[in-house]
Amino acid sequence: MDFPDLPFLGTFVRVYETGSITTAARRLHRTQPTVSYQLQRLEEALGAPLFERRSARLFPTALADRLFRFLGGFARDVHSVLSGVEEDRPLEVAAVAGFGRYVLFPVVLESARLRKGLTLRFPTAEGVFQRVLEGQVDVGFSYQPTVHPRLTLEPVYEERLVLAAGPKWAQRLREQAGFQDVPVVTYDEGDYVVGRWLGHHFGRRQPRWHSVAHFEELEEVLALVARDEGVAVVPDFCLGAGRRLTTVDWGKPALTNSIYAVLRARAPVRPAVTELLAHLRELGSGRERTPLRRGLATVRRHSRPGKPRTRSPRG
Repeated sequence: MDFPDLPFLGTFVRVYETGSITTAARRLHRTQPTVSYQLQRLEEALGAPLFERRSARLFPTALADRLFRFLGGFARDVHSVLSGVEEDRPLEVAAVAGFGRYVLFPVVLESARLRKGLTLRFPTAEGVFQRVLEGQVDVGFSYQPTVHPRLTLEPVYEERLVLAAGPKWAQRLREQAGFQDVPVVTYDEGDYVVGRWLGHHFGRRQPRWHSVAHFEELEEVLALVARDEGVAVVPDFCLGAGRRLTTVDWGKPALTNSIYAVLRARAPVRPAVTELLAHLRELGSGRERTPLRRGLATVRRHSRPGKPRTRSPRG
């Protein structure tokens, strides 16, 4: 089989991502017949169909899934270089939900160029890595580091992990020794931050706690904590004014966690991505000189922590 023409691969990537010839044609600045023709030529070269049409939407075949994973963004980059339309293409970003909603999206809103036609997705941390590897997005953002030969990670922001509590639980936890069998409101991907917070304050001898409720997103977590039905370990940037929330730290130094920009190794970096990263670094540098948000009470007690139980945490 001869290697398919490069524009055909670029067309396939767009159709695969959008699931629509109409949408792919619009993003490629081509007519629908042209996109259909190129897709047909590619299927002829491969000797098998790439999509099945169901209810006016295209669904990829197993061959299409394998081809898309193999391309890993190569076809789209080549097409952009050859066509010269790279900078006309809207920015596509994947970010873990908390950082994406509370930090990244407000930054993008401040720039008319960055938000024009923006696509912003909130997959899991693993999903961020996968979308970057497959070339589905221009840049990803994750709170977890990883080592991969086809990825580069660059820290661009420091989040602070805090224990958030309502008035009653803040009072109960004025002493570190009081953290025993505490109800914690958990959320998807929260195991990482809870583990880091416990290790920061208790080391390996971590006290007992239990999950009193579990949610997918932080908004529901914070609402339940504000009702004093448990506590939660969260990034402090989601604790806005107007919530009856307190941060409990017992006078300990702030626990920070890096947010990484995830890019494909040796791939060209779009100017829009460079601009976005510059905005985030600037925001982060100003944040280092700023205390926790106004409107948040902070419980601080310089006391010797009591001896916690040695049972492993659960939740």
